[in-house]
Amino acid sequence: MARKVKGLTEAQLAKVLKMEEREYIKMERSLTEVSAPQALQLAKLFGLDAELFLHTEGRDVRLLKYASDQISGFMKSGYTDTLPQQYVVNIVSLGNAALRLAADLNHAVYKQYELEQDNEALRKLIAGT
Repeated sequence: MARKVKGLTEAQLAKVLKMEEREYIKMERSLTEVSAPQALQLAKLFGLDAELFLHTEGRDVRLLKYASDQISGFMKSGYTDTLPQQYVVNIVSLGNAALRLAADLNHAVYKQYELEQDNEALRKLIAGT
């Protein structure tokens, strides 16, 4: 909604975020996560709170769907036909762990930003007393 209010196209905003338009479209439709740095960049651009851009509700469902789609594509490609089944299971487990860690890292980056903002506010308050 913020993009449309500013009169920006998906392609224009993708360019601002230095990403492919198709990746931006997935992000805008909540099919992929918005990273903390992207949320901060969007917040500055639109003058909104970065928290609005972080999709924490339903994160696990989106991660599971994304992982399932990726695995399905990998399986259809035929690359796994010669691998032992246990290897395929291990690959899937590693992929899921990587997705969760990436989401946790984004959350930690945003929390760091919040703490820096709080610290700055406290410094100003102390300097004023």
